[in-house]
Amino acid sequence: MWLTLLRSSLFLLMLLTTALGAGCQPGTPPPDTIVIGTLYTLNPQQPEAQAVAIQGGRFRFVGSQEEALKLADSNTTVLHLDNAVAYPGLIDAHVHVAGIGSALRSVDLRSAQDFSELIERVRARAEALRPGTVILGTGWHQSKWAQAPEGHLNGFPTHEALSRAVPSHPVLLEHANGHSVLLNQAAMDSLGITGDSIAPEGGVIVRRNGAPTGLLHETAIKLTAPLQQYDLKTATSLVDAAQWHLLSQGITTAHDAGASQVDLAAQTRMAQEGSLIVRLYSMVYASDEGALEEWLARGPLLNDGDHRLAVRSIKVQADGALGSRTAWLHAPYSDAPDTRGVLTFSLEALSDLIATTRDDNWQINVHAIGDRANSEVLSIFAPFTKAAVDHRFRIEHAQHLRLGDAALFAEQQVIASMQPIHLSSDRPWAINRLGRQRIEDGAYIWRDLLREGVLIVTGTDAPVEPVNPIANFYAAVTRRSLDGTPATGFEPAQKLTRQEALYTMTLAGAYAAFEENEKGSIEVGKLADLTVLSQDLMTIEADRILETVVSWTMVDGEVVYSRNTTKAP
Repeated sequence: MWLTLLRSSLFLLMLLTTALGAGCQPGTPPPDTIVIGTLYTLNPQQPEAQAVAIQGGRFRFVGSQEEALKLADSNTTVLHLDNAVAYPGLIDAHVHVAGIGSALRSVDLRSAQDFSELIERVRARAEALRPGTVILGTGWHQSKWAQAPEGHLNGFPTHEALSRAVPSHPVLLEHANGHSVLLNQAAMDSLGITGDSIAPEGGVIVRRNGAPTGLLHETAIKLTAPLQQYDLKTATSLVDAAQWHLLSQGITTAHDAGASQVDLAAQTRMAQEGSLIVRLYSMVYASDEGALEEWLARGPLLNDGDHRLAVRSIKVQADGALGSRTAWLHAPYSDAPDTRGVLTFSLEALSDLIATTRDDNWQINVHAIGDRANSEVLSIFAPFTKAAVDHRFRIEHAQHLRLGDAALFAEQQVIASMQPIHLSSDRPWAINRLGRQRIEDGAYIWRDLLREGVLIVTGTDAPVEPVNPIANFYAAVTRRSLDGTPATGFEPAQKLTRQEALYTMTLAGAYAAFEENEKGSIEVGKLADLTVLSQDLMTIEADRILETVVSWTMVDGEVVYSRNTTKAP
């Protein structure tokens, strides 16, 4: 269905282009802006262009430099790309907006080489804060440390050394994958977490000899809510910080993969006030009962704030992550035979939610990383995908699949929302979790999914990974770690072509949000969003892709970020 719909959309836009011609309609005003240079359009009928003319925030003309300049008058701004290259505004199909904003303000633990360095960074922050102030940190990952911490549990740190170094400040450190946290003793005391505490269903309070270690997995993280709660003012500041970071990385549209009630309130207010610059496609987080109740009552929100905000999907989290061994697998973990991961959302509740929301055409997007989580979610989707409706259900991550399940994605027209950068970051250690056979047969199988006819869209999962579409592109086409290894890539038969990778970041992302008629390609009538990069991703040597930087970012025909200035170049 998705391919038919895209072809229909392109046909309609071709008709519009023909009707407008070169823009030489009598009485039409001159364009506000003309951009001249090399532009990749993602329109198969016109893959490249020399120029675009923009009027009223939309592309009015796409074609040759000569014809574009004929439309200009003395008030038209003409921007030259010079050696840079323009692409449709890039779409990150899976980020966590408030998480990005929070990470920008938290202790950054991503580059800590071991647990000792992590502790030192937290201790340094504590010295600058009055006792009792909560310290938040993000980005640690035990599988990436040079050595396991003293007294570890399956590689995970426990609280003792952290508690000794920082005794007077509650500390909450979020794992890079977002599925685990580490607390110090002060935080556990503040929250009342003891050896007698009971984890919510689908969660784990990790204990040693009956005492809590400070580690919480999955839904047990809910116990930390009192340390992480924030109001509308704070939520607005987090969204604002995140949006400017997204724009600086060339992202013009971001799919917020699980927004809370207060996050959605902030986004809605910003859209209505005109302070939301980046475009957001936000998913209501089903585990936030207040958010779900509110939005089911009010119904989907489309194109609020001049196409800056859409809220028409619901995010459900079905399992955990490989890093914490909480992704739900059919067979036990290769490096922990006593566990197969966890189910974090009732399958019956998922089925009921889909049935309840079908009349209002809510899109359902389910986090599923492990092969069993994917299998079970597909089985829940199945009866609802047989109806002749444009559901566009998504599985977020679809990271590890059972043999044969790729065909079910295609049969049910389920979109695979994937993160190539996770392969670069996780593949070196993920093989320990799954073993070689499962890695080769079902992990990060982008080519197999495309071969079945599945639509793949890509994102970064920021702040789990940095907001970096260039790194995502590099991972998709090389399947290497960011240090360039291995030279041939991990499981190289699964690589994407450059055109396929760019498609997943643009027009496919627009389709996955029901927005393919408005964005995702450079075509007459569409929103004038552009991402301008310093190099040509289609032709540059693979080893130089990561040297590419964002030159400027355009939304609605306005340059909202420039590498050299904050104003139009």
